[in-house]
Amino acid sequence: EELITSDTIALSGPARECEKIKVLSVASLLAEAITRIQERGSVSSLFD
Repeated sequence: EELITSDTIALSGPARECEKIKVLSVASLLAEAITRIQERGSVSSLFD
């Protein structure tokens, strides 16, 4: 089993070393949301 989390909050020292915690980046999702907002596009479709 593993715990999956995002990189929106930094992990503490012991948590960073835990092999059962997998951290996923949200950078591409945030970048796409910013682009769509700037271009007045749909953000809700990112979560479909």
